[in-house]
Amino acid sequence: MSSLSSIFNIGSSALSNAQIGISVTSNNISNADVTGYSRQTVQYTTGPTTSSGGITYGSGAEVSEITRHFSYTVESQYLSYSSDASMWETITSTLSSIESLFDDSDDEGYDLSTALDAFWTSLDALAADPESEAARTELTGYAETLTTLINSTSESLEAVQDGLNDQIEDQVDDINDLLDTLAGLNSQLASDPENATLLDSQATTLRELSTYLDLSVVYADDGQATVYTASGQTLVQNDVTYKLAYEGPQATASLTSASTFDGQIYFEGESSNEIAIEFVTSGSAGGSASAATYKVSLDGGETWLTGDDGNTLLFTASGADDKVTVDGVSIWFGSAADSTATASGTLAVGDDFTVMAKSGVYWYETTSSKVNITPIDVTASDSNNRLSGGSLAGLLATRDQYVGEYLDELDALAEELAWQVNYVHSQGAGLTNFSSVTAENSVDDTTEALGGSSLAYADRLTSGTLSISVYDDDTGEVETLSSIAIDPASDSLEDVADAINSAFSGQLTASISNGQLSIAAADGMSFQFAGDTSGLLAALGINTFFSGDDAGNIAVSDTVLNDPNRVNAAVVDASGEVLSGDSTCANNLAALADTDVTLNTNGSSSSQTLSEHLAALVGDVGTDVDTSARKYTYYSALAENADSLQQSLSGVNTDEELINLTKYQQAYSVAAQLIQVANEMFDTILSLRD
Repeated sequence: MSSLSSIFNIGSSALSNAQIGISVTSNNISNADVTGYSRQTVQYTTGPTTSSGGITYGSGAEVSEITRHFSYTVESQYLSYSSDASMWETITSTLSSIESLFDDSDDEGYDLSTALDAFWTSLDALAADPESEAARTELTGYAETLTTLINSTSESLEAVQDGLNDQIEDQVDDINDLLDTLAGLNSQLASDPENATLLDSQATTLRELSTYLDLSVVYADDGQATVYTASGQTLVQNDVTYKLAYEGPQATASLTSASTFDGQIYFEGESSNEIAIEFVTSGSAGGSASAATYKVSLDGGETWLTGDDGNTLLFTASGADDKVTVDGVSIWFGSAADSTATASGTLAVGDDFTVMAKSGVYWYETTSSKVNITPIDVTASDSNNRLSGGSLAGLLATRDQYVGEYLDELDALAEELAWQVNYVHSQGAGLTNFSSVTAENSVDDTTEALGGSSLAYADRLTSGTLSISVYDDDTGEVETLSSIAIDPASDSLEDVADAINSAFSGQLTASISNGQLSIAAADGMSFQFAGDTSGLLAALGINTFFSGDDAGNIAVSDTVLNDPNRVNAAVVDASGEVLSGDSTCANNLAALADTDVTLNTNGSSSSQTLSEHLAALVGDVGTDVDTSARKYTYYSALAENADSLQQSLSGVNTDEELINLTKYQQAYSVAAQLIQVANEMFDTILSLRD
């Protein structure tokens, strides 16, 4: 009887095993098209043996476990490649749209390079016929087209940055939601670690998160996942999340133990770069001779800004009255309570400050402790503990490293174009004399030395002379040709006005209103500018061709637009006269097309013509698009290969599952027959007893 019971039990066990196999196989088939589902199989072990009468026999098979087919090693590779692919896809997508801004800026195919070439050509035409009204009108027309294209390109790039900022903010919210989801799954897995559905949900969520961030994942025996950024910042641990935040411009300090500095760093302006400051000498922050000095980096401390001599630039820690400008950002030190008050204490060697004159992404280790993880350079081998993969890094890098750099280069180009043309144009003379003129640009403090003033081109001023020729309107004769000396290191705008009034007493009157210099001729008199070796006229916006100092505001001067006679083709000669047909100034302007100039951007500089600078910028955009596209293709292929390998392990093959289903159906049928045989044997034995 015991043997019959054993046969019956083996049959029942086999029947149950087949039922489980059919159930698992059916579940695989029904989930074959469900994204993230991992194939499951039934694992069997031999049941315990039984000994009777010196004979040992088996007790059938048992289900040992239901295995979820999933490789964590392969998945780790996929998450890494997926993150890189997502980052380069994001960069490529945006840069591809930007490329058209430089290659074809309007519907007629008239781009920046074409517009700049047309401007140079129109200057040649003016030099050939300096008194031609048509040549002057054509010149101002081409100049307007050029400045409008520069303006619109700048505006479009800034709009791209604004759109990227919106996407960054949205993605940070999405990431935090995914972190909460993972923490919730960890909590459930802690009490049900073998739950395949929870594990599949965890894997799917991690894959989605990897498209946003570069990840490193450590799995515990109970199925919980501890999630880090690739740089090591913890994002999820057990059921706790460490959130990301998208925050506005700010500055941070890291002081050494030797520092007694009791104040704060302040800044004004915007920059696509992160400005790192490291003190190299100790001292106060008041700008005196004993003040501390510091060096500046725009790439996270990899390199430091250098001067024309190749030596590291050193800046003096100063207050609000003597701000230091770096990459368009004004920086100064003050007390914590008042930005205009002098900070107390002493700065020490090694004191570090970081100025984020832009929005950035921060990782919060605690509610009060945060770390800046905004990428500095996603192409560098060292991430500097910043984000280095995922679409979030791609958005930030596109905004700062690519679009920000294009804007910086375009601004530098526009700044240099305006200065070079205005400096030459301000030396010349138009077809008609001035009765009065007012500067387009103003200074904040009229008593401050011009070299340290708020003028956009204050650093371009040099010691020199400003010459003016005064004429009698009735006779046209030269009344006075005189010069004043200008030293921008000591002379203020008020000093310049006083010098003009003294040199041209009774003929010209210089005055200042709202920080702007005006010069007016006495009744019956007029004047022309006969030269300015100091560059003051160009900096003030007097007798100039362009207004503005960057890509966003460069324009043709209203004075020139309203009166083509104010286009300067001639110069005042040594006697104070403007000779008819003279094209000296026009020739000098046309020569700028072949003049090498230096553009300074992000601490680097290069010397070539303005057209070559523009061609280099356009080339950079094209190269960046090509490079990012190739990297996207490369990492996409790696991610697809890793996914294919994972699918070969965890994916459902319906043909294989149908074979398994048939196998389990046959096993079920055989088990049922075994039970039937056991029953018949029982019946036979029972009938013998009767």
